[in-house]
Parts: sequence; C-alpha cells; structure tokens
Amino acid sequence: MDPRLPPWWGTLFDPSDTAQARVEDDVENADYAAGIVTLGSARWRIRTARLTPTKPGGFVSAWRRGEGGITEPFTADPTLAGMIVFIEDREHRGAFIWDTATLTELGILHSSAHPGKRGFRVYPSWCTGLNRQAEATQRRQAAGFVELRA
Repeated sequence: MDPRLPPWWGTLFDPSDTAQARVEDDVENADYAAGIVTLGSARWRIRTARLTPTKPGGFVSAWRRGEGGITEPFTADPTLAGMIVFIEDREHRGAFIWDTATLTELGILHSSAHPGKRGFRVYPSWCTGLNRQAEATQRRQAAGFVELRA
C-alpha cells in the first residue's frame, strides 16, 4: 500500500475502488503525505493533517507553486473531484472528504468570492473545548467528516 494512505483508509470507500487506487506524487507538499489518488473514475487531492502541540485539531497544507516560485492557494481544477484529509490522534481517526464546491464554500480554494488558503486547520468531532472561531469552523467542516472507531 502507498505510504501516503493510512492503513484504515480503505474502510471509507468502495472496496472495488480502493483495490485499484493509484497515487500520484505532490512533492511540494510531501510533508503532509500529499498526492492525488484515483478512486474509480474520480481523482482526489489527499493530505494528512499534522497534529500540533499547542492547538487542537490538525493543520493541513494546501498550496501550489505558481509563476515565479510564489506559493498560492489551489483553484478549482476540473480534473479533480475534491480533497480528502486524513487525521489520526491516538485512538481517534477519520477523514474530511470535500468536493470542489465545498472546498470553495469553505474558502479553501481561490475563487472570485475568496482569496483561498495556503493552509488551514481541521477540527474533527472529537475536538472539544474549542474557542468560538474554531467551533464555527468545526461546524462548517462537520458535514464532510467521517469518524472511524478504532
């Protein structure tokens, strides 16, 4: 199995799709187990959220290098279905699965309405005691979150 995919990732999707999954490199974001995975006929950006010692949730890198070597947020790509962000914290594990429209609504992708984000925090359902802004973000992200019980 590809090292960018957690061992439990196959339980999230149709087994016939995961058996044939292929992962392409994304070397610019390699620290976040980045790539593009093909599941069935759909291609998804993948990332693994990085846990940080001082803040709840996880941090995700979401940028590309544009002209002149400057980093910039992703834009909607018609060849991609969206983004899957894996997160694991001790006995908790899960994934945020967002299509392109949701990524745009969340302000992650650059669009005419949003400048986009080069990185962002994710707050899975097990994160508690959040400040008001983090709680609001968690609520907006919740529809795309799937928690797996260990």
